[in-house]
Amino acid sequence: MKYFKLFLLVAAIAFFGSCSDDKETQNTNSDVVVEMESPTFSAKESAGSVRVPIKVTGKTNGKVYVTMEVKECGKNPAKEDVHYYVADKTITISDEIGYVEYRAVDDRVINDDRTFQFVIKEAKGAKIGTQNATTVTIVDNDDQPYDRLQGEWKLTAKDGNGTEVSYKVKISEPQKKLDDGTDNPNYEYDYGYVLYMDGFMGLSGTGINKIKLDFSYSEKTKQGYVAFDCLEDYTWFTNTFNEIGESDVKIRNADQSNSPLFGYWDSDFTTVTFTPGSGILLSVFPKSTGALAGFAGKYTDIVLTQIK
Repeated sequence: MKYFKLFLLVAAIAFFGSCSDDKETQNTNSDVVVEMESPTFSAKESAGSVRVPIKVTGKTNGKVYVTMEVKECGKNPAKEDVHYYVADKTITISDEIGYVEYRAVDDRVINDDRTFQFVIKEAKGAKIGTQNATTVTIVDNDDQPYDRLQGEWKLTAKDGNGTEVSYKVKISEPQKKLDDGTDNPNYEYDYGYVLYMDGFMGLSGTGINKIKLDFSYSEKTKQGYVAFDCLEDYTWFTNTFNEIGESDVKIRNADQSNSPLFGYWDSDFTTVTFTPGSGILLSVFPKSTGALAGFAGKYTDIVLTQIK
């Protein structure tokens, strides 16, 4: 079967610049109020960067500047710079919603949920409303295999020339919302059964579909796997090849079948090893014919190593 050279699409990069003469104008209307959107908020320890919403009500004629502080609270308080990190405590809000962002430390240790508070300490361009704080719960999910596999990993493999390559990938659960903001109709079905991998071959973002990984685990046997499955059922991305034009690139088992490629995790979930000697092919389907025309790459001996 013919192999095609892979010409990756170059994603457009938006550059955001500002002139030195431009000045951000602070809101001066007196009826503007800023407060936390909700009194409580929760996210899994493995969620990565998490945004907690801050809302502004009233008609504004400029920006609102909010200074946040954090406080320990609850029976098992989360400590800043130990259990979580805050990206920036000075927030600029230009419309109705702004966000303060934090990242929990995914320590892979089973413990009780931890809590802390985001509190609005100061606001410029708005009055602070009665709902000035949100209690954040960092939900520990280290006893759940499905959750423990989520996060950032280093993927190593051998390419078609036998050269070892590596990529930083992220594994995540199904999203409740699709990219267009509508509800994901498959969310309830997929949750707990399917995981998604992003970043393989350095590909991510608009026009790149996440790679589907089947998930299976038995509470009785305490064994399970993840697998490249649904092979050739969906398009990973679309690319233009000199020889055959615009084509869909899909994933196929390296043995040129649609059999799943299984990966098994070690006891502490730090390594996932897929069947040695086996791998995946990037199969190419020209839009003009819809028939398999060849392959654009091969990756075998795939191993995932957790990034801590």
